[in-house]
Amino acid sequence: MRNEILTSKTLLASICAPIEEPIDNMPASIAEVSSNDDSKLATEPNDVALPEDNDLNVTNDGDYDDDDYDVLDDDYEELDDDSEELDDDSEELDDDSEELDDDSEELDDDSEKKDDDSEKKDDDSEKLDDDSEKLDFSPDINEMNDEFIGKFEFLSPLENPREELNKLVGCAGIKRRIDELIALTKYNQQMEKNFPGCKTHHVSLHSIFLGRPGTGKTTVAKIFGSLLHEAGALSKGHVVVCDRGTFLGSFWGDVERAVRHVVRKSRGGVLMIDEAYLLWSDNPNDPCRLTLQLLMNILADETQRDIAVVLCGYKDRMQKLIATNPGLYSRFPNRFEFEDFTVEELLNITQLRIKEYQYQFTEGAWEKYRQQVEQDFMVHDPQTWGNARYVANLLERIYIQHATRCVKQQLTDKNLFRVLNSDDIAPIEVPHQKRKIGF
Repeated sequence: MRNEILTSKTLLASICAPIEEPIDNMPASIAEVSSNDDSKLATEPNDVALPEDNDLNVTNDGDYDDDDYDVLDDDYEELDDDSEELDDDSEELDDDSEELDDDSEELDDDSEKKDDDSEKKDDDSEKLDDDSEKLDFSPDINEMNDEFIGKFEFLSPLENPREELNKLVGCAGIKRRIDELIALTKYNQQMEKNFPGCKTHHVSLHSIFLGRPGTGKTTVAKIFGSLLHEAGALSKGHVVVCDRGTFLGSFWGDVERAVRHVVRKSRGGVLMIDEAYLLWSDNPNDPCRLTLQLLMNILADETQRDIAVVLCGYKDRMQKLIATNPGLYSRFPNRFEFEDFTVEELLNITQLRIKEYQYQFTEGAWEKYRQQVEQDFMVHDPQTWGNARYVANLLERIYIQHATRCVKQQLTDKNLFRVLNSDDIAPIEVPHQKRKIGF
């Protein structure tokens, strides 16, 4: 085995030994190439150069000793170690590359997720835009209460306003004034038809209703709007009822937004402001002081003809309100004064109310009821008297008494359920007028 190794080393040494003399008959070009190749082996950085003769100890017989081969083995081991380190570095680079690929994939996933979220937001935005386009802020007579800054009551037009007007108890002067406005509206229509292009009389529909609670102001406002609609003066005829609370908000500018909102909702009908005198106070910081001025500025626009504004309240307080703003006199030319109902009118209202429920009084019950109304009317306080509301409250108390009696007596005759007798008549509390002491 030893001899085989030595023979291999001798052969390797003979191959690696430099050629000092050219071989006989070798072409010069081949010799140059051979010489160049030998120098290239020793000079190119990517090739492994074998040791020169001066690095190895050559024996006399042309062989190398064991130390020289140990040097070669060490060099080859170092090369193997370097190769292994390069392989390790390459593996680490591969691992880093895989991690980068994973991170890149995660970033791609995140990017796709963000794109999906962005598309979803775009879809939601388009849906909101579509819903916004579907919204109609024009007044709809079929809608009920609408919340914005404050609340208001929406009253649909009456089917038979003329019939309702004729059923009103008292209110003779109010009926006459309404008929005059309706007649002037129809007259203008006939003039335009007979004389196209002629100048017609301007009809201001803005009005002031003066009277205490329960005198029929809201009922007349409903009839007023419906009749004007039938006459062609208003396009819809509904009524929007609001008060001071409608215009109060939490932020600066809420009053103006509320005024414009209710005007827009009332277009084509009647805007009724109950207890309008509360819109004015001596406090300069009261935001509602702006309400009437803003309202008149809006109504000054000639395009705001398709609306009738009605201010309601106690006569004396409304007169003080008008005195604070002289422009109200000219802007609201129509005056409707609602007087307190008399005893006979209150009894007539009672008959109309019980007829709606198909009740009837016995003679004894009716007499007792009449005496109760007369007694309350004699002692009532004019500032707190409810007029028709008093009748509604008294009848409600009577209905409760009647229902309780029918249940306790276990009536077998169904017709008796609609008969009010004297046992059903019960009084209610009525504030009395305070007596003045002294002169």
